[in-house]
Amino acid sequence: MFAKSIIRPLEELLIKCADTIQYLRIDWKPVTKLFSYLVNLLSLEINAFGHKNWNHLEKISLPLLKYLKAQFFSSNILASLIENTKGNLIEISIIYDRSDDEGRLIQAIYQNCPNLNYLKLSLFNENISEFENLLINCRILNGLEIYSTHEDQINWKILFEVLTRSAPISLFKFKFIYFSIDSYLKIDLESLSLFLDNWKDRRSMLLQIFSLGDVLNVEQKRQHLLKLKDFLQKYKTKGVIKNYVTDGMGFEDFEWIQRKFHMLYD
Repeated sequence: MFAKSIIRPLEELLIKCADTIQYLRIDWKPVTKLFSYLVNLLSLEINAFGHKNWNHLEKISLPLLKYLKAQFFSSNILASLIENTKGNLIEISIIYDRSDDEGRLIQAIYQNCPNLNYLKLSLFNENISEFENLLINCRILNGLEIYSTHEDQINWKILFEVLTRSAPISLFKFKFIYFSIDSYLKIDLESLSLFLDNWKDRRSMLLQIFSLGDVLNVEQKRQHLLKLKDFLQKYKTKGVIKNYVTDGMGFEDFEWIQRKFHMLYD
């Protein structure tokens, strides 16, 4: 964490050239009105971990913003930030611990982001109906990453039914990322099978499914991975899946093919 004695002069320098700043990554809470000067910003990556009270962001307007990556913010603050863009967002990556907005964040996305191509989102059961509205309204969505950090955060059966019913024709890239303490196969394969069976007449998908953590021993994890790979390989043979990955380590957001770095196993 940076001291204010360092942050303030740094931000004052940034303000002097704010008109030329198009890309910004920031891991501290600003002590000046820096964001109000960034009218030409195209890309913002911001992490609120360990910082509270970001309410000043609710009134910030970033009219040219195309890329937004945010972690550990209140979903209400993120909703306000998105509402104050001008429809130019094409990539959104948002991770947060718990929805506190009764669906407002997802509403803000589908009401203000008609050009959205890629979305990474923490999704909760109580917001799945609004998520379906997002699928219906964001008609050029190309890639989707669903991120679950809590046990039973998502009813996967219902989510797969929603995707089957309402996914736009442009959507064919998926990542399903979940936390599990007792199983690498937290996603029910029967529900996943129904989803894939209903995908057979659509564009072959790029699919990643993996767990963030577990307490399995090496042999248990190996058996679970073999079961998942055997299951997915059947759908690859049928042409439903073009490519699949069961260990997403090394992949950046919205990347399904090329790892940034390679693991010893996959």
